[in-house]
Amino acid sequence: MADREYTLSVMERLHRKPSDEVMKKFNNDNAGIGCMLKYLSDIGRPVSAGEISSFMRVSTARVSVLIRKMQEKDFIVRENSSEDARKLMISLSEKGVSECKRRQEEMIELFSRIIDEVGKERIEEFISVAQVIKSIVEEKITKFDTE
Repeated sequence: MADREYTLSVMERLHRKPSDEVMKKFNNDNAGIGCMLKYLSDIGRPVSAGEISSFMRVSTARVSVLIRKMQEKDFIVRENSSEDARKLMISLSEKGVSECKRRQEEMIELFSRIIDEVGKERIEEFISVAQVIKSIVEEKITKFDTE
């Protein structure tokens, strides 16, 4: 078993926060908009704010804020449900589809750069180690749930 000092060192290094500059660029609204764009693109049909809220695991109030911001950017189309006129349905606009594709291409470029700089072998090792860590954490969480 790893000694306590090394374990605490690893925990501290993994817990370090990104700089404020990085966090300003990657704020909650930007992350939320990206998540909603991807979800709406993947689902491929109009969905309610409640469905988005359930998928993102956030409140409907938070989803309403994101919907408003996305509508201001013309990323979404809002329409009443054909089954229930009181229910608002959300889908991607053409601009939203384009933005989703643009963001996906940015992510591909970013990951390609990471792979080039880190190397395929180290990436594969990282993925393998991450899967082992995930398995250990999931096992421990399962034990917590049964105690």
